[in-house]
Amino acid sequence: MSEAVKKGWISDRPEPRVRQRRVDATTELKARDEMGLTEIQARVLAGRLAVPEHQSLEPIVSPTLRHLSDPTGLPDIETGARRLVEAVRAGETIALVCDHDVDGVTSMAVLYRGIVDVLGGDASCLAPFIGHRLKEGYGLSDALVDRMLEDASPSLVVTADHGSADEPRIRRLAEQGIETIVTDHHAIPEDGIPASAVACITPTREDSRYGDPAIAGCMVAWLLIAQAGRMLDLDEESMKQTRQARDRLLDFVALGTVADCVSLGESVNNRAVVRAGLRRMNEAEPRPCWAVARERLAQGQRDLDEQSLAFDIGPRINARGRLDEAMAGVRFLLSGNDRTATKWWEAIQEENENRKAIERDLKVTALEQASERYAEGASGLAIWLSEGHPGVHGIVASRVVEAFGRPTVCLSPVYGDPDRITGSARGIPGIHIKRVMDAVATAAPGMLIKHGGHQGAGGLTLYRKDLSRFQQLWDTACQTQAEAVGVRMDPVIWVDGELHRPSLETVEELRAIAPFGRGFEGAQFRMKAKVRGMRAVGDKTHFQVTLQGSSGVFRGIWFNAVTPEKAGFAPVEEGRWYEWVYALGVNDFSPKKTNECNRDLQLVIRHVVRADS
Repeated sequence: MSEAVKKGWISDRPEPRVRQRRVDATTELKARDEMGLTEIQARVLAGRLAVPEHQSLEPIVSPTLRHLSDPTGLPDIETGARRLVEAVRAGETIALVCDHDVDGVTSMAVLYRGIVDVLGGDASCLAPFIGHRLKEGYGLSDALVDRMLEDASPSLVVTADHGSADEPRIRRLAEQGIETIVTDHHAIPEDGIPASAVACITPTREDSRYGDPAIAGCMVAWLLIAQAGRMLDLDEESMKQTRQARDRLLDFVALGTVADCVSLGESVNNRAVVRAGLRRMNEAEPRPCWAVARERLAQGQRDLDEQSLAFDIGPRINARGRLDEAMAGVRFLLSGNDRTATKWWEAIQEENENRKAIERDLKVTALEQASERYAEGASGLAIWLSEGHPGVHGIVASRVVEAFGRPTVCLSPVYGDPDRITGSARGIPGIHIKRVMDAVATAAPGMLIKHGGHQGAGGLTLYRKDLSRFQQLWDTACQTQAEAVGVRMDPVIWVDGELHRPSLETVEELRAIAPFGRGFEGAQFRMKAKVRGMRAVGDKTHFQVTLQGSSGVFRGIWFNAVTPEKAGFAPVEEGRWYEWVYALGVNDFSPKKTNECNRDLQLVIRHVVRADS
C-alpha cells in the first residue's frame, strides 16, 4: 500500500507513476551546437521533442511570424476571404457566430476587430452571436439560428471554432438566401464538410495542404482575416498599416490557443503566435483588458505568460460561457478603457467563483464514481452526474483524467429536456477522443444524436435511455484503441531528472524556451529533501513548506495537498525525508528576504513519495 493511501490522501485511486523523460540524443546535441542552449534548456527540449538531424531547431526554440505556414494551403480560404471582402465593401449585415469557450470568445474578438480594423468594415454591420451553452446547446444549433434570424437579418454568416458538423442548420440558412463561411479546427464528421457552406476553412480537411492540423479555431479565424486583408486594393503605406492591425490581433489568438490546449510542441504556428501575442500583452500600452488583468493578478508586478492565460484569464472567461452567456468575455477583451475592462473583469471573476463552487461538489461525486468503475477494471470512464451542470463537464472530466489516467466523459441531463443527456470528454496522450466517439457511433448507429471534437476533447448528446449502453461502449472503444496503440492507462508524472541546485537563473533559462503547454509541458524535477516546516494557507488545503535538500533550504507551495475534508491536517511529517516532484516558480509577493533561503524562488510541489532517511 502506498504512503498516500496509508495517510488517507487518496483512497482507491491509482498511485501515479513517476517517470523520467527520455532525452533524444540528436535533439540535445543540436540544441547545444546549433542554438547554443544551456545544459538544462537542451535537456528539457530534448525530453519533449525528437527533431530530425536535417531539421532546424530555430522555428521551435525561437519561432517568429516568418515561420508561419502558408495560409493558402487551407481549403476554401481564397473563396471565403473574397466573399468576406465583398460583404464588407457592400455594407452587408454579417453575423459572427462563435463557440462559447475561450477559443470561441477570442475568435469573436479576432473577427470583430479584424473586420473593423483590418478590413475597414462598419461595426454597425456586425451582429455577434454566441450560443447559450445550457439553453441553445453546442455549435450552430437550431435554437441559435432561431435567435439569430429573429434579432438580425444577415446576408452572410461567419462561424468560428465550430460549424464543420452543422450542415442541417447551414442548409437551412442557405434556403433563406443566407450564405455561410465556416472557420473551424475540429475533426470533420464522417459525412464530410457542410456542403451548403460557401466555404469551409479548416486544417483538418483531407484536402488541406496547410500542414498543421493543431492550430486553434481563433488562429483559423485570424488566417481568414489575414487573407482577406491581402485582397484589399491599397497603396503600400495603407497595406503596411493593414498588416500592423492584423498582427495586433495576435494577443487574442495567443489566449485562445493556450486556453484551448492545442499542441505547443511541434506546432511552430502555435508557438509563434503565442510568443507574439504575449509580447503585445506585455508592451508599454497594451489593450485595457491586459492592463487590468496584470493589475488584478499581480498588482502589475510581473508580465503575463502562458501560465497566466491557461490558469488565470482563460478559466475566468470560460466560466461565464459555461454557466451563462459568453459575451461578457468578449466585452472584456474588446473594452475600450480600463474602467470598462474592470467592470467586465469583475463580472467574469464572480462567475468563476460560482463555477468553482459547482465544480467542487461535482468533482467529489465524479471521483467516487470513477473509483468504482476503476475498481471494476474500466478502461474508459463514463460518469453520470444526475445533478450535474453541463457547463463544468469538461473541467470535472479533466480532474478525473488527472486522478485515474483514463479517458473520461461526464454526462448529465440536457437543460429543459430530461429525456436527453449531454456530455464532455477529455482524453489522454495516445487516445483520440473523436475516434473513440466515432467507434461508439459505429457500434450503435443512431444512438449518438450529435458528437464532435478532436484528439484531446469532445462533446456528445444522446438519449437518457441509452446511458448504460453508452457507458459500456465507451469503455470498450477506449480499451480497443489503447490496445491498438499500446497505451498504458494510468496516471503518470513525468520529470526531467534532478537539478544540482534550483535557482532563479534556472527559472530564466526555462522561460527563454517557453511557451510551455500541451505537447510541450513545463519542466518538473525531483528532489530528495527533509521537511523542516509546514503551514496551511488559504482554505487550509494548500500548504507552504520548507524543505532541506543536499544543496540547500528551499521554500515551496503545495496546492491541493489534502482534500477539503482533511483541511489543515499536514499530509507529511516534519523531520521526515521524502522525494518531491516540483516545478520552479517565483514568489513575487515576498515581503522580505532571509539568509536561510531565497524567498523569491519558490518550488511548486506537484507530488510526493516517501523516501528512506
